[in-house]
Amino acid sequence: MMIGHRRSLSNQRPSNGKKRVDIVYRSKWITNNFVVGDPLGAGSFGKVWTVECRKRPAQLFALKVPAPGFNPKHIAMELKVMRTISGGPNVVEFIAAYRELDRVFVVMNYFPHDDIFGLIHRIPLEESLEYMRNLFIALRHIHRYRVIHRDIKPANFLYNRAERRYLLVDFGLSHFVTSNSSRKRSTDTSPSLKENVISSPIEQPPAKRCKRLSDDVLMPTRPPFIKHPKCGCTSFAEVCDVCKELPVKHVNKAGTPGYRAPEILLRFDEQTTEIDIFAAGVTMLSFLLKKHPVFRPANDVEALAQMATFLGSSALVQAAAESGVTLLCDPSLPGMDMVKLAHNFGKDIREA
Repeated sequence: MMIGHRRSLSNQRPSNGKKRVDIVYRSKWITNNFVVGDPLGAGSFGKVWTVECRKRPAQLFALKVPAPGFNPKHIAMELKVMRTISGGPNVVEFIAAYRELDRVFVVMNYFPHDDIFGLIHRIPLEESLEYMRNLFIALRHIHRYRVIHRDIKPANFLYNRAERRYLLVDFGLSHFVTSNSSRKRSTDTSPSLKENVISSPIEQPPAKRCKRLSDDVLMPTRPPFIKHPKCGCTSFAEVCDVCKELPVKHVNKAGTPGYRAPEILLRFDEQTTEIDIFAAGVTMLSFLLKKHPVFRPANDVEALAQMATFLGSSALVQAAAESGVTLLCDPSLPGMDMVKLAHNFGKDIREA
């Protein structure tokens, strides 16, 4: 099924009447410049509409209207990223943006495309590989500009099967690669911290030390006033109340469940463009297995467990250890043979 088939909107009447008019025609800028067609997509980010330029009849564009209350910083970052990478190979083209009161409207190039989820189950291997090749071409372009997309998945890499064209869209979660300053702490101690205002007994010369240690009778030591409870969930398949009360590490965890890389789930400080490559790998696995989605986790722990089933637990444990994160996985999982798995799911899959 082709989504967004090219056609003139000049004589088209609104399909859902006043409701659609209320949403997109509040802007005088839109009504003065565009004829609005049907929605192309919708989600938590807002809506994307087909629009026709009034000054250039039959020339169509995609108009994105972010949802009310969407973080202005995210919109600003999305626009900055799009202006940077616009027009690259297989990458959406940024045309214009307009702010009216508390709303922002983003105009992009129009791209009619097929329903990719209807194709995943039936396109041949060669076509799947060509789809992936073009996805990596798009990723190579944006990664050259140190841009992380953060939401790579089939729904965001559009495919026009008749024309064999592709387009990477939806940069609402994207941002530039940044170094986390919290991981670059200085090991030097300032002079004011090195000098003790009151010397401890251990640092005093022997003659000035407290004589309590040489007394004939040693006073019994008192237990600390506050006892810190100990963790009780080590090597158990649950999280105890003690661990639940530990401070939470705040990092960027944005992305679609089932496509987020292990470094996101494990809350790594440093997240690079590699998280897009992982999501692209999950996308490729969907085509090879002819199954979508491959992973359907209810939470981060379940997502890690599903990854360990596929990749093997030792790979995840080692990756976590390299970033100073302790990951316990019991029982240990060996992982799967991806070639055999693909053959079992898709009869037409063969070794490339």
